[in-house]
Parts: sequence; C-alpha cells; structure tokens
Amino acid sequence: MLQDDTRIPMYAQLKATLLADITSGRYTAGSRIPAEPALCEAYGVSRITVRKAINELVEDGYLLKKQGKGTFVRRHVIDRKIEYVMGFTESLEKAGYRASSEVLERRTIPADKRLAEQLDVGCGDDVLYIQRLRKGDGMPVMLENNYFPADRFGFLEDADLTGSLYRLLSERHGIRPINPKTTTLSLALANADLAGRMHVVVGTPFFEIRTLICDQDDRPVHVGHQFYLGELYTFTL
Repeated sequence: MLQDDTRIPMYAQLKATLLADITSGRYTAGSRIPAEPALCEAYGVSRITVRKAINELVEDGYLLKKQGKGTFVRRHVIDRKIEYVMGFTESLEKAGYRASSEVLERRTIPADKRLAEQLDVGCGDDVLYIQRLRKGDGMPVMLENNYFPADRFGFLEDADLTGSLYRLLSERHGIRPINPKTTTLSLALANADLAGRMHVVVGTPFFEIRTLICDQDDRPVHVGHQFYLGELYTFTL
C-alpha cells in the first residue's frame, strides 16, 4: 500500500508502483492495466491521484491511452529514418520484434503519368503493384504499397515475399535499394479500408510516407506509399 505520511506525493508513489509493475513484467507490453476505479480501490487513492500518475506514465512513454478501450502498456517503439535506407525487417529486428509479412495483393497495372516519371518507364507501361501487411510479433504495424517497373522486377510475381524484400533483392539479384529520393511524411487517420486491413478502429492515427527508392546505380527500384501505425513509430531526420 502507499504511504500517506511521507513527503512523496501520492501520485508519485503510485506512478513508481505502476512503473515497477511494468518493468517487472506484471503488466506486459500490449496488456491493459486496471481501470481508474479499480486502481483507486486497490491503492486507496482518489481518481485525481490515479489520473495524474497515469498521465505522467503516458507522457514518459510507458503507457498508451486508447479511446473507448482503456490504458495499455506501450510496446517497444520502432525508430526509423524518414528517408528509410534501413528495410522494414531490419528496423523491427533492431527494436526487438519478430518481423513477418502477408501479401494482400499482387497484380500488374498500367503506369499513370506520375508513376511513369518516377519509375522511368513509359506512360501505360506495366507496373507491378504489391501490397503487403507487415507485422511485428504477429501484430499489424504497417501497410505497404509498392510499385515496381514490371520489365525489371517481373520475378517478384512468383517470389516468396513473406520475409525481407530488400534482402531478397540484394542477396539473390544484386539489387541494393540504398538511395531514397524525395520522401514526404504526413499524418493520416484510418478510413474504413485501412482500418479493416490493419485490424484497428476507424480514426486510428498513422504516419503516411511516400517515397521513391533507387538502387546502387541510381536506377528506380520502387515507389512506396506506406502507412505506419502511429503508436509504435517515431521518425528521425
């Protein structure tokens, strides 16, 4: 129980207690902590005290509030460069996650004017569109939409894409996607389609990134249009 006869404020004692429960594994990453009334009863404190302790743990990055669902222990944050030379699999492994991928779509489409300019192909030429659901420890964390020049990357139509695409390109085909070009980062709220594919509620915040990636010879590899789950990612310049 907390002590009410010390010089340490009650909210600070509760914060320290909850933090100890998180670091010890009593509350595991992704799990929901007890609701405010339950914490008030368990520790004999007011709701104001509970709320202040929780808010500080949210600000410190240990907890995450989800509207209508409760407060959860935050998973490991995945840090990426905005111009992402590091592949998805590598970035997840570095953050301590087990990476996996599920191919949702794989089809040939005609290049519109913008894709043709970016990929250095003719307008109407074949482009291979691949959409994958990228996961960390089995949880969807990113929806990936990539567009490849079909004449050069037609081999991807039958390739196993459940693992790292960049490793496959580098190790089997000598193509190293190491040169990011103009990259834009914006915030987006999940619409019904994105929410359904990512298994989240409509309105969930995402980072939206558009970019062109070239290889070691500065030849276009793919145009990317990706959606990263906001609660799990930070981006650095």
